[in-house]
Amino acid sequence: MTTFNHLRRKSVRVLQFLQPRQNNVYNNLGFFLRNESSFVPKRVLIVAKLSRYHFEKLREPNLTEDQLKFKLKERGSDYEAMLASHMATKAVKNEVTEVLKKLNIEYKIINRENLDHSDFAWADLILPIGGDGTFLLASNMIFDDKKPIIGINSYPEKSEGFLLLPPKYTKSIPEIFEKLKVGHYNVIMRSRIRTTMIGDNIWDVPFHTHEKGRVAGGEKFYMDTPKKDVPKNLPKERRLPWLALNEVFIAETLCARTSSLLLKFDKEDDYHFVKSSGLCVSTGTGSTSWYKSINSVSPQIVQDILSLVNEKREFSSKDIENICITFNNSLNYSAEDLRLCYAIRDMIRTDIWPTPKSLPPRGFCNKLTIRSQCYDAAIVLDGGIAYPFHFGTSAVLEIHPEDSLRALVISD
Repeated sequence: MTTFNHLRRKSVRVLQFLQPRQNNVYNNLGFFLRNESSFVPKRVLIVAKLSRYHFEKLREPNLTEDQLKFKLKERGSDYEAMLASHMATKAVKNEVTEVLKKLNIEYKIINRENLDHSDFAWADLILPIGGDGTFLLASNMIFDDKKPIIGINSYPEKSEGFLLLPPKYTKSIPEIFEKLKVGHYNVIMRSRIRTTMIGDNIWDVPFHTHEKGRVAGGEKFYMDTPKKDVPKNLPKERRLPWLALNEVFIAETLCARTSSLLLKFDKEDDYHFVKSSGLCVSTGTGSTSWYKSINSVSPQIVQDILSLVNEKREFSSKDIENICITFNNSLNYSAEDLRLCYAIRDMIRTDIWPTPKSLPPRGFCNKLTIRSQCYDAAIVLDGGIAYPFHFGTSAVLEIHPEDSLRALVISD
């Protein structure tokens, strides 16, 4: 939560805190603002990164290490980098478990292979170890705004880890739990997208877009075993059991095929018919990620526009760079914002499309209804979980406060 929300919700605590210390009001208020209440978890669920190295070992169980190394290098993969990332994650995971043992805190370790809802219900702190992808995976399994999550970047040398703790904590695991105990942390209530599907064939089993999706011709990695005989008379409306922290992306699964979608914003009566290479619907958290990549401008584009505006004036590289930085940073907005932010990627603009013509390629809304006009499309949550989105099927995207993710943050 923001500082102002914190003060508003706990105003009684503020008054009690300040009354006996009137001679030193400003120092004590500053101390209060840096602290939440003490938090000592009893049960920690470690969600460990399923490394590419480990996945390849599972995929090729009969190969020796030298044979695996040769095969990966033959494919063009960086064996040494994969192994280094794997070993770094393993080392951090081992150190975390040692710290938890010393603190007499119960823990379980899972990864993408053995996710179980009951484990998330059991824990009072979710602790992903890996990169942003692992954090997103863990967040997808938290269904309310009560369960806290805090993530450790297992390999900050190669991973930015925007959603994770600063890199210094990778080498200082005990300090994390010390700061939680004394309340030296903040809470960000990160908004998430709720997806409701309406129509036929909405009960198909979703599949992961990770690991096996990296292998050409590889089979889909389903979240559950697909059932050959789906029961009849199932409801025609289904709220998906995962919440998207970054974005929901909708497009044809074959990226070269045009995606045809009908879009309706908020309380509009009519749909907009749009052809594009996909629709990205983002949260404030996701506004720094894929949404920003789609809409960011490059120095080349800015230079071309400025040349058209004023052919006689020459702009320096520094001027152009500052324009790019200013515009691109303006795309970011608060992680606690309850609005959806949409971006239509590569929207086709002709005399025919889009209809009506007034539709901007990006903007904000509170509710977005999408009806598929696609041949073989999918709804992808946080780049990891994909649902088939057949022709005629609808999806409603919304943000609700009670779906927010309680993310714990410790500063440097």
